Parts: sequence; structure tokens; C-alpha cells
Amino acid sequence: MGDVVNTKSSVKREVVAFVGIAYALASTVALALPDADINLLLSVLVPTATVTILTFTITPRGARREIWRSLGLGRAGLRVWPAAIALPLLLCAGAYGAAVLIGAGRFEIDLADATPSWAINLALSALIGTVLILGEEIGWRGYLLPRMQQLIGDKRRAAVWTGFVHGCFHLPLILLATTYDTEGSRWVAAPMAVAVITAGGVFYAWVRDRAGTVWPVAVAHNTVNTVFDQGSTAMVATSGSSVAYVAGETGSATLIMVLVLAIVLLQRAKVWRTSGQTAQSGRPAPSAAA
Repeated sequence: MGDVVNTKSSVKREVVAFVGIAYALASTVALALPDADINLLLSVLVPTATVTILTFTITPRGARREIWRSLGLGRAGLRVWPAAIALPLLLCAGAYGAAVLIGAGRFEIDLADATPSWAINLALSALIGTVLILGEEIGWRGYLLPRMQQLIGDKRRAAVWTGFVHGCFHLPLILLATTYDTEGSRWVAAPMAVAVITAGGVFYAWVRDRAGTVWPVAVAHNTVNTVFDQGSTAMVATSGSSVAYVAGETGSATLIMVLVLAIVLLQRAKVWRTSGQTAQSGRPAPSAAA
């Protein structure tokens, strides 16, 4: 019984330390560089920087390698890539389609831009973006999620809480800086972004637990970012900031679609029906179930 209590206490300390350091670094970046675009890149790297700090501080020397081994960086998890790409693509693109349907915006696409070089640039951007986003997912779904699973004892609730913590991580940039989610009122953007990222976190957790590696999570996360970037470029609002309230990271249509997916996964995902506990090392139990 004492070992269980000690383990829970250790995991709780790791969770609190991770969240505290990550939030402190994110706030520092937003306050120090409120108008510099580099604050976005620095914020992306904060979760991995936090894991690195914890590796050499509160983590016992003998357990340090296992933290990084548990991320599954040595395997691609290719069998989950189709879902990691297709589902975010459909849902996020669907939100922009909803904006068109209700008259919030219209697409203005210059077909002259659809050249082979454009496609190559998009592919390179997707590749580079995935590697950069890995800087976030090493922290959220790599380090924090499995510890939340062990601390809470329920993988579904752990998926939601990890997504919520991830969503709140964006608040310093939204509320203190001028480079992120700048369309529309920041007081609307902030809670909407947290809600969208919380619901999206359920999908990311499902991808992580199915694949046993953070690579396909980074692929899914970057797919979302790419669709949002391309959508915001191709779409023109019919009035003010109306598109931002419907599509993109702060859109109501995006939230509805991602919530539906989250509810389906929370109710039906077989990978979360296992009764076994996640190991303290952070390695999720392997599963081939959907």
C-alpha cells in the first residue's frame, strides 16, 4: 500500500512540476516578446524544454532514459497516420465550409498559385511543421498524458484534462501578446480556443494511445495547423471578423465538430476500455484496438 501511495505522490509531483514550469515559461515568452512573431516558435518548444528540465531535476538518474524512450520516437506508428491526417483535415475543412454556407466568408483562391512548386512548398512546410509541433507533443501527449492517466486512473478523463491543460497553455499568447489568434475579440478567442483544444486533445490522446508514439500525434496536430493556416489565407470574411467566430481555432463550427468527435471517442474507443494502469515510466499500455 505504501508503494502505491509513494508512486501516486511521485506522479502528482511530476504533473504539478510540468504544468507549473510550462505555464511559467509560456507566460515569460508572452510578456517578454508580446509583439515578436518568434514568440510562437518559442512557445511551441516550451513543453520539450520543460521535459528536459524535469529530466535533469526531479527525475531519478536511473529513470531518465526511460522518459525519452517512452515517447516512442524510434517508431513512426504509420498505421495511425491515415486517421491522424484524414480526420483533422475533414473536420477543420468542414468548419470553413460551414462559414461559407452561413455567409460568414467566401473563398478567394488564385488558381495560378496551384503550381508544382506550391505543392512542393506545402509538403516541405508540412514536414518541417510536424517536426516543430513535436516540440509541443513531447510534452503534452508524451510526458503529461500518461502521468495524468496514472494519477486519475481513467484514460478518458485523463485525455480531457490533458487537453484542457494544453488549451490553457495558449492563454498567455492570446491575452498578453499580439501575434496569436488576433482575429476578433481576445476575450471570445481565449475561451473558444481552450474549448477547441480541450476537445481536440481527446483525439490526440486517442492517436497517442493507439500508436504508442508521439509521431502521429505531431502529424495530426500539424494537419490541424496547416488547414487553419491555409483556410485563413484562402477565405475572406464577408463582415469584420466573422470567419474567426465560425472556423479556425476559435470557431464555433470547429468546436461543434471536434466535440462530436471527442464524444464518439470517449464513448466508443476500444483503446480506453482496458483496465490496466499506465506505468510510472510514462509508457502507455500497448494496444491494437481502435
